[in-house]
Amino acid sequence: MLLVANTSWYIYNFRLPLLRYLSSKGLDIQIIAPEDKHTASLEKEGFIVHRWNVSRRSINPWLELKAQIDLLRHYKRLKPDLVHHFTLKACLYGTLAAKATDVKHVINAVTGLGHLFLGERKRSRILRYIVKLPYKAAFSAKRSTVIFQNAADQELLISLGLVPSHQTSVIGSSGVDLNLFQPPVSANQYQNPPLLLFPSRLIREKGLTELLKAIKKLNSQGLRFKLLIAGELDSGNRSSLSPLELEQLKNQNCVELLGQIANMPALYAEIDIVVLPSWREGLSKALIEAAAMEKAIITTDVPGCREVVDHGISGLLVPPQDSEALALAIQLLLNQPELARKFGSAAREKVTKEFGVDKVNKLTYETYCKLLTLPMVDCD
Repeated sequence: MLLVANTSWYIYNFRLPLLRYLSSKGLDIQIIAPEDKHTASLEKEGFIVHRWNVSRRSINPWLELKAQIDLLRHYKRLKPDLVHHFTLKACLYGTLAAKATDVKHVINAVTGLGHLFLGERKRSRILRYIVKLPYKAAFSAKRSTVIFQNAADQELLISLGLVPSHQTSVIGSSGVDLNLFQPPVSANQYQNPPLLLFPSRLIREKGLTELLKAIKKLNSQGLRFKLLIAGELDSGNRSSLSPLELEQLKNQNCVELLGQIANMPALYAEIDIVVLPSWREGLSKALIEAAAMEKAIITTDVPGCREVVDHGISGLLVPPQDSEALALAIQLLLNQPELARKFGSAAREKVTKEFGVDKVNKLTYETYCKLLTLPMVDCD
């Protein structure tokens, strides 16, 4: 089985529990991804990583052709029984390579639609028109099963005619380890000052600009709090903040930049409220981790976020790109810690029922069993 993505970072951070689970079932799991600082970590886990020469940002036809040929060579040499693609470029190039090398079983995981399908700039609209035909060829291929993380993305691509509905399913998120992400034993009082956490890469689509406007307003009103930002610049993403904007962030007196954090459970245990005003998600891993830790959540009423939070029950939903509504939601929870604790408790209950990593991994493995006609008893 080959798991294929356009970064090793994605495989390591989002799919490592799945890799371990599939291996425990006796499957030979290997990876195709570009080399980055997480490649060695995957290899230390015992997985073979085949390097893929592809750039996330490139739209250069020559470089993209070379990436396609490189992937085709891997498939021809490895002769996998099944390939599981993550990220849109991997889905497109991987399905074409699978067809050319007669790989019978293809799973395309749509973990988020990104600039290509959601952007309204002229460049995004032109690219969307150009790639519609090849993506339709990839997603609607008979050998392709398409797994979405939320129903809205599923409905959108079906409505665009890019994939037949009978070849799709929804498996919400990559799951959360409920044993690792346990709520702290004692969390009766807010920190002094209360701590907000933005747990994400520093890209505009995560709502960082609106969040900064909101906290500036609240800070000017005399509210005491600190915003912790746990994430790094994403140079491979066109929406990443610039180094200059990062320096400007550092100058905000109520903001602390933490960079990438290895031990997220320990960080969640120390903070009071999680704020992620994303424009859209596949299904936010950060939010289900925060929910598992019984943290109050403020997020946006968009696909990939609203699936995690029931408004007024397990957190607060605000309109996307609305700094005023975001400021009001933050102010409400800062002033009502009891309500925040109530939301956190309900969030843990919801995520336990719906997003446990064991449940997600089992559903994925059952998909493998059905495609490969393995005895279903092996999926228990």
